[in-house]
Amino acid sequence: MLRHCTASVVASLICSFAFAQVGAVDSAARPLADLSRGTRIVATKDGAELDWPKFVADLARLDVVFLGETHLDDMTHRVELAALEGLIAETKGKVVLSMEMFERDVQAAVDAYSKGEIDEAAFLQRSRPWGNYMEDYRALVETAKKHGVPIVAANFPSMLRRKLGMGGKEAIGKLTEQERAFVPETILPASDAYWRRVDRATRGHMGAGGQTPEERLYDGQNLWDNAMGEAVSKALAAHPGHVVLHVAGGFHTAYRDGTVAQFAARSKEAKFATVAIAASGALHRAQPRRDADEADYVVYALATARSEFEGSYAVTMQSELRYRLHVPHGATVHKAPLLVWIPDAGEDPDDALAFWQNAIGDAACVAVVEHAFPQPQPDLGQGGAWNTGDGFRADYGAVQGGIEQSVEYLTRRMPIDGERTLIAGSGAGGAVAMWLALYSTWLAGPVLAIEPQDLTRLSMEALPDKPPTMQKLFIAAGGASAPKIDKAQKDYESVGARVERVGAFSGGAQLVEFVRGPLGLAKMASLTAADSREWIVLENATSRGRQWAEILAAKSRMQGRDAVVIAAADVPMDARSEQVRWMEVSDRGFPLSRFADGDRIPLAGGSFGGTTVIVLPSGASDESFAAWKAIEDKKAIKRRSMFANLAIARADKEPTLPQVIDGLRQKGRSRLLLCPAVFCADAEAMQSLQRAAGESLRGLDAHWLPGLGGELVR
Repeated sequence: MLRHCTASVVASLICSFAFAQVGAVDSAARPLADLSRGTRIVATKDGAELDWPKFVADLARLDVVFLGETHLDDMTHRVELAALEGLIAETKGKVVLSMEMFERDVQAAVDAYSKGEIDEAAFLQRSRPWGNYMEDYRALVETAKKHGVPIVAANFPSMLRRKLGMGGKEAIGKLTEQERAFVPETILPASDAYWRRVDRATRGHMGAGGQTPEERLYDGQNLWDNAMGEAVSKALAAHPGHVVLHVAGGFHTAYRDGTVAQFAARSKEAKFATVAIAASGALHRAQPRRDADEADYVVYALATARSEFEGSYAVTMQSELRYRLHVPHGATVHKAPLLVWIPDAGEDPDDALAFWQNAIGDAACVAVVEHAFPQPQPDLGQGGAWNTGDGFRADYGAVQGGIEQSVEYLTRRMPIDGERTLIAGSGAGGAVAMWLALYSTWLAGPVLAIEPQDLTRLSMEALPDKPPTMQKLFIAAGGASAPKIDKAQKDYESVGARVERVGAFSGGAQLVEFVRGPLGLAKMASLTAADSREWIVLENATSRGRQWAEILAAKSRMQGRDAVVIAAADVPMDARSEQVRWMEVSDRGFPLSRFADGDRIPLAGGSFGGTTVIVLPSGASDESFAAWKAIEDKKAIKRRSMFANLAIARADKEPTLPQVIDGLRQKGRSRLLLCPAVFCADAEAMQSLQRAAGESLRGLDAHWLPGLGGELVR
């Protein structure tokens, strides 16, 4: 059964007093949004939008209504209850409630409770309700009981599903007479299209696919659908003149397949309709045209909360997904294309924005999305993640909604050409880009995923039934990830996505040249001759150091100089000194004079500033220390912020880092930014500094920056 909830039995120790208390809560005291404002109802036949009275009146003219739900969504269950109550009122009580949530062998317990012959505690003990019964289905049962509406336990018993799943047709002959009564009289096959949907939904789980038609006839999914389809058919025959309302997971009813097809094969003259209840983060971004084939009616329900799943409950919060933005000068006259960049885990959004500003200039708007979960990296610098713990689907879904909303806002309020939008990401951000390419129902532009990570986890998510809305997915990756990329490409193309492999990018210049294409920008003009090339040299080639060097290279290329980032060992023998730029704080790289006016010294930040602590590395000369102390004594950093302060420490001499920190504590300074006086330190060096600081940082608001390079190149 394709559902996302636990199936544990509600503890029978909950006493009837507790139930009485639940029922006694004054619903008027709960600040629930009006259902009409939390839903949007569309009749897919003609696209007409209906109000609730019209919707219920339409349903009341039918023999059967199939409600396809999201099992854990709170607003979905409010919709179901409203539909049941509306039908009871409209038909004067001539309704039958059929439920996937109870199995056929507990029908006697359901009937006994409906008639008042047993109390609720006994009912829960005997009926094996789903784990979320109290939160999500009790209201339906209690409403039906109150109005004398029959309740049908429609699902196939799990104990028999295992027997038939393992033994197939032969197992039926071995069932007892009592067990055989719970098996449908005839087990009909499901359509090939239905099994393709099952395989897409269960890829990476349950050994999807590979079964013979005979095996699939007795597959649990088909047994569930046969049982429910037959149960609804029998309920209709047993209660002529009534409307049978069947509540089940949306997969069972979508496209009039599954349970609906099994019912239709048994009740060929019945008038019925399917209703898909779709939990949505934003009703205005719903796509009724895309969903037209899924059901006769779609009720878009604003997601507000969900019940228990894997040990936790959740409410939908209004939170921020932040992004940095560059808007070109003069873009109000000629609308600019939009690049949305999703950074890798170790990429600082400020660095990403600086790179693209220097790489594209005023040719495009650039929005750099900040990590959903900011966290220090091994080098103690800024970075983050897009999901945390086991919240992959929920976290990626939230980021998807945030990016969609960002694009909607930017293309509506900024001078942006919405027809020229590219979503791109690298590494962990590339995985988010791939998610958007497959699951967004709104973004229509191309998507670029560079060396995407999390491909194994992505491959376990259900494939959508509808083709993606994005134009094309470009994947840039090296050979090491080729097998996983091959699988991802095959999966994406199987649901109608257009995928193009573009190979790995050798550097920033190649990436920028590619990105200009989807943005509709002309190719860069030819740069200077090779003998005038600028070599940007990294001695300590960390990933962050390379990011900073690429910012400088992009700036040089924008100024017409061909710049290439290389390691120290790769400097050409015939390179002239003026061609080589060393990424280091030294006389041959960035001299100390660059910091004299305070402009290149990073600030501690915060509403009321803080103190930047520059730590000179071991072996730094006394002259270097004196030069830094002169900058500190001159208070040059206050030119940038009156709240900013500067302090200088030494890694191997006094004043040591703990001594400087203790002195700042005595002055009442609590917010610190600690940074080594190098272009970019590696993770080992930064962690060594952190150990050197030790207990001196206890109780202080301390942050780390792995070098001065970011300030030097931006």
